[in-house]
Amino acid sequence: MKLLLVKHSISNHNPHQPAHEWGLTDEGVIRCQALATHLAPYHPRRLFASTMPKALHTAQEVSQAFDNIPVIENLLLEEHSRKSNAPYGSTETFHALIKQMFEQPDTLIYGDETANEALHRFSRGIDAVLKQADADENVVVVAHGTVNTLFTAHHNTIDSYDLWLRLKLPSVIVLDLPSFTLKSVIDDAGILSS
Repeated sequence: MKLLLVKHSISNHNPHQPAHEWGLTDEGVIRCQALATHLAPYHPRRLFASTMPKALHTAQEVSQAFDNIPVIENLLLEEHSRKSNAPYGSTETFHALIKQMFEQPDTLIYGDETANEALHRFSRGIDAVLKQADADENVVVVAHGTVNTLFTAHHNTIDSYDLWLRLKLPSVIVLDLPSFTLKSVIDDAGILSS
Protein backbone atom coordinates (compact mmCIF):
# COMPACT_ATOMS: atom_id res chain seq x y z
CA MET A 1 0.00 0.00 0.00
CA LYS A 2 1.04 3.61 -0.57
CA LEU A 3 0.77 6.96 1.15
CA LEU A 4 0.30 9.70 -1.43
CA LEU A 5 1.16 13.19 -0.20
CA VAL A 6 -0.44 15.66 -2.59
CA LYS A 7 0.67 19.28 -2.80
CA HIS A 8 -2.34 21.43 -3.65
CA SER A 9 -2.89 22.94 -7.10
CA ILE A 10 -2.14 26.55 -8.17
CA SER A 11 -3.46 29.01 -5.63
CA ASN A 12 -4.59 32.59 -5.97
CA HIS A 13 -1.42 34.37 -4.83
CA ASN A 14 -2.64 37.63 -3.31
CA PRO A 15 0.01 39.71 -1.53
CA HIS A 16 -2.74 41.56 0.36
CA GLN A 17 -4.19 38.35 1.79
CA PRO A 18 -2.54 35.79 4.10
CA ALA A 19 -1.43 32.63 2.26
CA HIS A 20 -3.55 30.40 4.51
CA GLU A 21 -6.66 32.06 3.01
CA TRP A 22 -5.81 31.57 -0.68
CA GLY A 23 -8.08 29.44 -2.86
CA LEU A 24 -7.39 27.99 -6.31
CA THR A 25 -7.11 29.89 -9.56
CA ASP A 26 -9.04 28.80 -12.66
CA GLU A 27 -5.84 27.15 -13.91
CA GLY A 28 -5.48 25.45 -10.54
CA VAL A 29 -8.94 23.93 -10.93
CA ILE A 30 -8.08 22.68 -14.43
CA ARG A 31 -4.85 21.08 -13.18
CA CYS A 32 -6.86 19.04 -10.68
CA GLN A 33 -8.10 16.97 -13.64
CA ALA A 34 -4.54 15.89 -14.48
CA LEU A 35 -3.91 15.27 -10.80
CA ALA A 36 -6.93 12.96 -10.65
CA THR A 37 -5.58 11.07 -13.68
CA HIS A 38 -2.29 10.44 -11.85
CA LEU A 39 -4.11 9.33 -8.71
CA ALA A 40 -6.46 6.97 -10.57
CA PRO A 41 -4.06 3.97 -10.64
CA TYR A 42 -4.08 4.07 -6.82
CA HIS A 43 -7.90 3.76 -6.68
CA PRO A 44 -8.54 6.31 -3.94
CA ARG A 45 -11.59 5.58 -1.78
CA ARG A 46 -11.50 8.90 0.06
CA LEU A 47 -9.27 11.94 0.38
CA PHE A 48 -7.85 13.32 3.61
CA ALA A 49 -7.26 17.06 3.39
CA SER A 50 -5.88 20.08 5.15
CA THR A 51 -8.59 22.58 6.06
CA MET A 52 -6.78 25.41 4.26
CA PRO A 53 -8.80 26.55 1.20
CA LYS A 54 -6.17 25.76 -1.47
CA ALA A 55 -5.76 22.17 -0.24
CA LEU A 56 -9.42 21.60 0.54
CA HIS A 57 -10.50 22.98 -2.85
CA THR A 58 -7.93 20.72 -4.56
CA ALA A 59 -9.35 17.71 -2.71
CA GLN A 60 -12.92 18.68 -3.59
CA GLU A 61 -12.07 19.01 -7.29
CA VAL A 62 -10.29 15.64 -7.32
CA SER A 63 -13.18 14.05 -5.43
CA GLN A 64 -15.53 14.94 -8.27
CA ALA A 65 -13.36 12.97 -10.69
CA PHE A 66 -13.93 9.88 -8.53
CA ASP A 67 -17.73 10.14 -8.26
CA ASN A 68 -17.54 12.41 -5.21
CA ILE A 69 -15.58 10.15 -2.89
CA PRO A 70 -15.51 11.54 0.68
CA VAL A 71 -13.17 14.38 1.62
CA ILE A 72 -12.19 14.19 5.30
CA GLU A 73 -10.73 17.39 6.76
CA ASN A 74 -7.99 17.35 9.39
CA LEU A 75 -6.52 20.49 11.02
CA LEU A 76 -3.26 18.69 11.76
CA LEU A 77 -2.55 18.47 8.00
CA GLU A 78 -2.26 22.25 7.56
CA GLU A 79 0.86 23.96 6.22
CA HIS A 80 3.70 25.22 8.42
CA SER A 81 1.97 28.03 10.34
CA ARG A 82 2.96 31.45 8.94
CA LYS A 83 -0.01 33.53 10.01
CA SER A 84 1.95 35.92 12.23
CA ASN A 85 4.26 37.38 9.61
CA ALA A 86 2.78 37.15 6.13
CA PRO A 87 3.28 38.40 3.41
CA TYR A 88 6.95 37.50 2.89
CA GLY A 89 8.25 39.85 0.22
CA SER A 90 10.04 38.55 -2.86
CA THR A 91 10.22 34.96 -4.06
CA GLU A 92 13.95 35.01 -3.33
CA THR A 93 13.33 36.07 0.28
CA PHE A 94 10.68 33.38 0.73
CA HIS A 95 12.97 30.67 -0.70
CA ALA A 96 15.82 31.81 1.56
CA LEU A 97 13.54 31.55 4.61
CA ILE A 98 12.38 28.05 3.61
CA LYS A 99 15.97 26.90 3.06
CA GLN A 100 17.03 28.30 6.43
CA MET A 101 14.04 26.64 8.11
CA PHE A 102 15.04 23.23 6.70
CA GLU A 103 18.66 23.77 7.77
CA GLN A 104 17.74 24.87 11.33
CA PRO A 105 14.69 22.75 12.16
CA ASP A 106 14.65 23.59 15.88
CA THR A 107 14.95 27.36 15.40
CA LEU A 108 11.95 29.58 14.77
CA ILE A 109 12.96 31.17 11.47
CA TYR A 110 9.61 32.74 10.67
CA GLY A 111 5.96 32.04 11.19
CA ASP A 112 4.56 30.40 14.31
CA GLU A 113 6.26 26.98 14.24
CA THR A 114 9.76 25.65 13.85
CA ALA A 115 10.24 23.05 11.14
CA ASN A 116 10.28 20.30 13.76
CA GLU A 117 7.10 21.59 15.40
CA ALA A 118 5.35 21.55 12.02
CA LEU A 119 6.74 18.07 11.31
CA HIS A 120 5.53 16.66 14.64
CA ARG A 121 2.05 18.16 14.19
CA PHE A 122 1.78 16.90 10.61
CA SER A 123 3.08 13.46 11.67
CA ARG A 124 0.29 13.27 14.26
CA GLY A 125 -2.13 14.06 11.45
CA ILE A 126 -0.69 11.29 9.27
CA ASP A 127 -0.93 8.86 12.21
CA ALA A 128 -4.60 9.79 12.66
CA VAL A 129 -5.29 9.35 8.95
CA LEU A 130 -3.60 5.95 8.82
CA LYS A 131 -5.68 4.78 11.78
CA GLN A 132 -8.84 5.67 9.83
CA ALA A 133 -7.68 3.95 6.65
CA ASP A 134 -8.37 0.33 5.76
CA ALA A 135 -5.40 -2.05 5.67
CA ASP A 136 -5.73 -2.49 1.89
CA GLU A 137 -6.24 1.21 1.11
CA ASN A 138 -3.85 3.56 -0.65
CA VAL A 139 -4.05 6.68 1.50
CA VAL A 140 -4.28 10.07 -0.24
CA VAL A 141 -3.52 13.21 1.79
CA VAL A 142 -4.01 16.61 0.14
CA ALA A 143 -1.80 19.07 1.97
CA HIS A 144 1.11 21.45 1.37
CA GLY A 145 4.65 21.52 0.06
CA THR A 146 6.58 22.32 3.22
CA VAL A 147 4.94 19.78 5.53
CA ASN A 148 4.91 17.09 2.80
CA THR A 149 8.64 17.72 2.35
CA LEU A 150 9.40 17.68 6.08
CA PHE A 151 7.60 14.37 6.51
CA THR A 152 9.24 12.75 3.47
CA ALA A 153 12.75 13.92 4.40
CA HIS A 154 12.27 12.72 7.98
CA HIS A 155 11.78 9.17 6.69
CA ASN A 156 14.28 9.23 3.81
CA THR A 157 17.87 10.37 3.26
CA ILE A 158 17.18 13.29 0.93
CA ASP A 159 17.82 17.02 0.85
CA SER A 160 14.67 18.78 2.08
CA TYR A 161 15.18 22.00 0.16
CA ASP A 162 15.89 20.20 -3.13
CA LEU A 163 12.72 18.12 -2.77
CA TRP A 164 10.68 21.20 -1.85
CA LEU A 165 11.92 23.00 -4.98
CA ARG A 166 10.91 20.05 -7.18
CA LEU A 167 7.31 20.00 -6.00
CA LYS A 168 5.01 21.59 -8.56
CA LEU A 169 1.43 22.78 -8.20
CA PRO A 170 0.01 20.18 -7.93
CA SER A 171 2.36 17.25 -7.32
CA VAL A 172 2.33 13.91 -5.54
CA ILE A 173 4.95 12.27 -3.34
CA VAL A 174 4.46 8.49 -3.37
CA LEU A 175 5.65 6.67 -0.23
CA ASP A 176 5.56 2.96 0.55
CA LEU A 177 3.58 1.89 3.61
CA PRO A 178 4.43 1.18 6.35
CA SER A 179 8.07 2.22 5.84
CA PHE A 180 7.39 5.66 4.26
CA THR A 181 10.16 4.93 1.73
CA LEU A 182 10.10 7.42 -1.14
CA LYS A 183 9.06 5.73 -4.41
CA SER A 184 8.45 8.64 -6.78
CA VAL A 185 7.43 12.26 -7.23
CA ILE A 186 4.73 13.04 -9.80
CA ASP A 187 3.57 16.35 -11.26
CA ASP A 188 0.98 17.15 -13.91
CA ALA A 189 3.44 16.08 -16.61
CA GLY A 190 3.96 12.64 -15.07
CA ILE A 191 6.76 11.04 -13.09
CA LEU A 192 9.56 13.48 -12.27
CA SER A 193 11.83 11.01 -10.51
CA SER A 194 11.93 7.63 -8.84
